[in-house]
Amino acid sequence: MNTICEADDRNPDEGYPVGRVYYNDRKEAICTAWIAPNGWLVTAGHCNSGYYKFDEIQFQVPESNCSGEVQVPEDRHRYRVDLSSIKSRVDLGATQDWALFQITPHPTFGMPGPFGEGSFFRISNRKLDRQAESVIRNTGFGVELRVFEGCKKRNRTMQSSLGKAYNSPGYLIHFLDTHMGSSGSPLYEEASNALYVMGTHRGGGCPNIATSVLNPGFLKALNDVTGRPTVYVDWMGPRTGPSNGGIEAPFRNLNKALEKVKSGGDINIVPGNYRTANLKIPNRPLRIRAPFGSVSIGQQDANSAGDN
Repeated sequence: MNTICEADDRNPDEGYPVGRVYYNDRKEAICTAWIAPNGWLVTAGHCNSGYYKFDEIQFQVPESNCSGEVQVPEDRHRYRVDLSSIKSRVDLGATQDWALFQITPHPTFGMPGPFGEGSFFRISNRKLDRQAESVIRNTGFGVELRVFEGCKKRNRTMQSSLGKAYNSPGYLIHFLDTHMGSSGSPLYEEASNALYVMGTHRGGGCPNIATSVLNPGFLKALNDVTGRPTVYVDWMGPRTGPSNGGIEAPFRNLNKALEKVKSGGDINIVPGNYRTANLKIPNRPLRIRAPFGSVSIGQQDANSAGDN
């Protein structure tokens, strides 16, 4: 769907933890997906509904040919989707349109670059007021009909745009330029050298709509997507306000997570140096997951994070 708002201001971009969702049987680019703090990928639910299917996600996507025909990246940047992992919901009455999935490591190169680099989107718990006219960002792989230097090489490649947005009771309403194929792309802001996602684009007609990451149904599904109750730890803490251990308000301190995690539950921890005094491992079964690696845990010092 064409959801361009006035003049199209999308420009080529690179380096973000965003991939192109692809279906091999039809050799077709379908949607966009982004990487969440637990290592799962998020796209729009309708990208896996009816006619639409996908089985691959692509990074380092090259330019299309001059006529706009999509080109696939090198094999090392193509990753198979674990089809058994896909969880989705399309319920517009409940303002939900999302899908969650995992990918399988490349047999030679392992996981995609963003995983090794610790590049992902943190979940923003900041709501945008309509009167504030906040400007946020979108990055996706939408259709591009414009011609540059006589060619349509930007079609279905990574492009970003800026625009205003605000939270409604269920959706994130936005005025950022998108197009077919942008479904599933993140609406986000950059702060303190981190990426904070606020919504997952689904469509519209300007204004456009995105499933808010704070939608209760989506938030619960993402938080406990492994099937085990999960507590989250991130040295940066939440975007705003106090921590509660949820994916949108992670603890800074590992001890807090160890106190809260349920028997048989998970602790998800993102890259960083964690210093804690009197580390106490509870006498109950639990699992600590570090989907991006590079986690250091040691004794507390003067430069450690706060108690929450």
